[in-house]
This record gives sequence, C-alpha cells and structure tokens, in this order.
Amino acid sequence: MHFNTLTLALCVLSASDLTVARPTASILALSVGSVSKSVHPVSLSRRGGAREIAQQADLVSCVTPPAQDNKGEAAAGGGEEGAENEVDIASKFDTAVPVQGGDLKQDLQFTPSSFGQFEYEFQSAKADEVTVSENKTPAAPPAGFEALEANSYIVSLAQSKGVGLTLSKIDYIFDPASAGLVGKDITAAQVGKLCADTGAFVISETLGELEFELEENEVTLNLNKNVTAEGEWGIFLPVAAAAGGKGAAKEGAAKGGAAKEGAAKGGAAAKEGAAAKKAAPKPASMGDAKAE
Repeated sequence: MHFNTLTLALCVLSASDLTVARPTASILALSVGSVSKSVHPVSLSRRGGAREIAQQADLVSCVTPPAQDNKGEAAAGGGEEGAENEVDIASKFDTAVPVQGGDLKQDLQFTPSSFGQFEYEFQSAKADEVTVSENKTPAAPPAGFEALEANSYIVSLAQSKGVGLTLSKIDYIFDPASAGLVGKDITAAQVGKLCADTGAFVISETLGELEFELEENEVTLNLNKNVTAEGEWGIFLPVAAAAGGKGAAKEGAAKGGAAKEGAAKGGAAAKEGAAAKKAAPKPASMGDAKAE
C-alpha cells in the first residue's frame, strides 16, 4: 500500500511538469504570426479594395516571377469553350465598352491601324467596363527590340481593375498586306507591359503564355493570374528578327535578279546560235551533184 501511494505521487508530479511545459495561447499566437509573415511577405490590405490589389499585382508582374501553380492556372484557366460561348465586339478607342459576366468570352476588336488591329479578350463571372486608349508617344522599346506598332495601348477595367478574371488576353492581329511589315518576321513578335515603377516596357515569361497563331497572323498573350490587363501594352519585335527578315528579302531579290540575268544570257545565246545557223552555207542537193 505504501509503495502504491509513492508511485501515485510521482505520477502526479510528472503530470504537473508536462502541463507547465505546454505552450500558452499567447506563445502560440506569436508563433503563428511569425510564420505567416515569413510565408506571405506581401500582405494585401482590405483598405483600398480592388485598386490596391491591382497595384500589388502590377508590382509583382514587373519584379517577381509568378508561382508555377499560377502559371499553370493562366494556361488552363481560360479554356476556349467554342464559338457558341464567344462574342466578337467591334470597339473604338477612348470609348467605354460594357462587357458581360457569366463567364461569357468576349473579344473586343478595336479600330485597325495600317499595321493591324489591337484586341482584348475578356471573360469573368462579373460584368465590367473596358476602355482602351492609344498612346502615340510611348516609352522606348526594351533593349534589343523595335516597336512593330508605333502606338502603345492603355487598358482600363472600371470594376475589377483586371483582378480575378477567368480569362484575360492581350492580342494583336497583323495585316499581312501592310507595307510597314514587309521583310519582317512577325511570328517572332512579343507583347510587353509598361512597368509603372521604372517607366520602361517589360517583356518576360512572367507576364503570361505567349502564342502566335499563323492562320490569324495573331500574337496573343494569355496573362498569368497575378498579372492584370490594367496598364499599358506594346507590340515589339527582336531587332535580329527584323534584320533577318530584311536580309532574307534582299537575298530573295538578289536571287531573282540572278535568275533574270541568267535568262537574259540564255536568250542572247539562243539568238546568237540562230544567227550562226542562218549564215552557214547550205549543203548541195542531189540535183546539183548530177548536173556537175
């Protein structure tokens, strides 16, 4: 009996030690707070609403690459659902264009220029209003690029500011008959966004998935989920691609000239041969031989 009482006392003392060793609620709160700060270095305040969120998203697009999961969402999130769930809207610059919600895909096609046509693709659960303006004096192209279209395009979304859309695409449809595009490889075209912090255009995979549709002569940028369409966009071409296209055109012209020269030489040789044939004496006939 004495042994059991001693054992029980020791167990009680051990249990009290364990209870003291447990972390208090305040310690747990501090630990959770420190972990959340390390995992989410950029916190989005509710104050300021969608406008502040859009500014944060723009900053991310200029500075840091998106997470791999976000990039995958951008590629798959805007799935094409067929022509029955797609509407083309003829649009004008500097004019607000109402767009529907309900995840209806809408292609806003703006007034064409001598080079082609700017297009913005919108799809969202909520309705919005899109305005696109031209900037005729944009910032310089990124190093190593030239502007295919002299103007840049400023996109504004009145309600969402471009945040939380199902699909958001920046497109440009080239006019293959444009004299300004002769000798240029438009399949190498890039879409860049003006970074508000630096005042320079950025061309990067962090903006979204770039694709060129040969049948449509269209370059399209499917924006990543943390990149908003709100902002200024430019259409660019690598200088090497532009020079290569011009070089190919010159080479083709040179080959064409060589072919013409060869044809001219061939024609001259043929004429010379015909003249020599006419000047040659005719062979004597059988009648002439008998007369002799």
